[in-house]
Amino acid sequence: MSKKEDFKNFVLTKPELVEYVENNKTTWQKLFEIYDLYGENNDIWKKYEESRTIHNSIDLKGIINQLKNINLDSLEENITQVQKVVDLVSEFTKKEEKETIVNAKEEKIDKLYGDESEN
Repeated sequence: MSKKEDFKNFVLTKPELVEYVENNKTTWQKLFEIYDLYGENNDIWKKYEESRTIHNSIDLKGIINQLKNINLDSLEENITQVQKVVDLVSEFTKKEEKETIVNAKEEKIDKLYGDESEN
């Protein structure tokens, strides 16, 4: 087999190399040159394997497993409680706005009729 064919077979055993090229972190030419200089059993390839391990720790399966562990009843209960708090705060702010408007109108009427000295 030629060096090129050996490299192709080597790449088939190292899918992380494909990711490096697809993500524009390196080129096939550079990887081939490394392969040509160091061969396939050199520690230089561990760099690419370690990167894949880190990348795989945040994979879709992990996220899905985390989502499976969520207790939907508890989540719904918490959302309901938060909604109640938001509604309560909203109700208080509306009351304060109404009181401010009413107080402002009363002050204008008192000033208009000269009754402000009675307060």
